[in-house]
Amino acid sequence: MRGNFIYLSLEPVTNMIYSLGISPADFLNGVPAIPNQLLLLNEESGNDVEINPHTRLQTVTGQAQVRRYLLGKHEHAVKWLDYTHSDDLDFLLPGELAELLYLAHMGTHIRTPFYAKLQNEYAFLTLRDGFYKIYYRNLADFDHVLEVSIKRHLRAMHNNRWVFARPLAISDLPHEIVLQLTQGLMDGMIVAFDQLVERHRVYVIPVRAITHPERQNTWYSQEEVYADSREVASLRYDLTTGEWALSIHDNQVFSDVADSI
Repeated sequence: MRGNFIYLSLEPVTNMIYSLGISPADFLNGVPAIPNQLLLLNEESGNDVEINPHTRLQTVTGQAQVRRYLLGKHEHAVKWLDYTHSDDLDFLLPGELAELLYLAHMGTHIRTPFYAKLQNEYAFLTLRDGFYKIYYRNLADFDHVLEVSIKRHLRAMHNNRWVFARPLAISDLPHEIVLQLTQGLMDGMIVAFDQLVERHRVYVIPVRAITHPERQNTWYSQEEVYADSREVASLRYDLTTGEWALSIHDNQVFSDVADSI
């Protein structure tokens, strides 16, 4: 799906972020540490892939290999969990393997996809048209991923507007603004960079709330996504001072999600 925007929704019970516009590179550059080992839930090929005899699932080992794998091109949807020790895979029970296969096939969980045996921090599912489901054991890890993605989108928009200008060095978002944004995620939120306007050297980026989250599985175009949303805030970046601000137009949207995070 084309368009310079980020769509997000949160399922706080399982710490799952459903997103469009956050790339695997944003994830890798935002998490505290790149996973060292992946258990793949999809069929894959390549020199970095091995087969675990117990689970008969494929694995990728080593941070460099994991990074190369996640940034590469794939014939199949990328789906994985990280794990800590290679021996841990040998202790997975048939019921646990069945849950993993269900997660991969159905794109959703039977129960929380965090396993004491694997000590996994994430469960990562590539879905249709650039949508992702990522489960975070520690949901606070998502905050920096979101910040990295916002800065990337803004930099891309700036470079498209000012082709011959120097690359824009963007300041970090204050943590309180990231937290305010995440408070609007329950039913879905859009950071609409392609609706950005510039006013007196200040970029104003609309933040839109999803009004019909039940329709998200039927979205196939940017127009359909935006039609099911309304503007509730604006994210501002001052090009002169490098300062960020968030102006909230509808306080009800940014109510009490933080208590669930």
